[in-house]
Amino acid sequence: MQIALELVPKTLDSFLEESKKHINNFPKIVAINVPELRSVEIKSFEASEHLLKNGVAAIPHFRLIDRTLDDLENKIEKLVLLGLKQVLLISGDPPIDVPNFVSSGVKAPQAVKHIKTKFPQLKVYAAQDSYRQSFRKELDYCKEKLDAGADGFFTQPFFSEGILNQWLEQLPETEMWIGLSPVTGKNSRNYWETTNQVVFPPNFRFDLEGNCIMGRRILTLIEAAGKDAYLMPIVTSAEKYLNELRTF
Repeated sequence: MQIALELVPKTLDSFLEESKKHINNFPKIVAINVPELRSVEIKSFEASEHLLKNGVAAIPHFRLIDRTLDDLENKIEKLVLLGLKQVLLISGDPPIDVPNFVSSGVKAPQAVKHIKTKFPQLKVYAAQDSYRQSFRKELDYCKEKLDAGADGFFTQPFFSEGILNQWLEQLPETEMWIGLSPVTGKNSRNYWETTNQVVFPPNFRFDLEGNCIMGRRILTLIEAAGKDAYLMPIVTSAEKYLNELRTF
């Protein structure tokens, strides 16, 4: 089992320093996931470029709603020349504070096919989301992305072993980086329930210790299935989360 760790850049130098520290302290962390967030000044492309130039494996995220295919291709080409091996293409949501926002119109299967054709050596991942629509519709959408050439998926976090097992049963041969994210406190819980439509198990504990107990069980499932893990300590200190979760 390999692990990718998501970190949000505040400055390029501190981002590089933190990335190297976690990779050195946790040998199974093989790459840093770099999200593309409107609220963050340093974008995924810039932060990933800095990591790659300094010998750190990066997995940049690109929001398709904001990009033309030409822009996407040009940015990825520059990163490939620096040694990029993997990229994650996500649809993205329109901004809630821009009423006249105009989407690029680029869809995930279209972007996957385009980038995979241009860079066949590159691992091109798409997103899997257990919560945004019915299981059948999401599974069909995942298969559409696979048919377009996706190498596999980065998933939204799982908070239930039962839901994870459903997906492992349906995609046993598919490469998957399975998400884990601590949810502690009312604000964090409200974000996942309201924005991402998550339904937590009745016995889910909204504290770091409880999250890590569940997380260790999910990591065991991931490893047994031959999949990889994707850790997203969004509002929790990455160091604190990794040390509490530590089974690797």
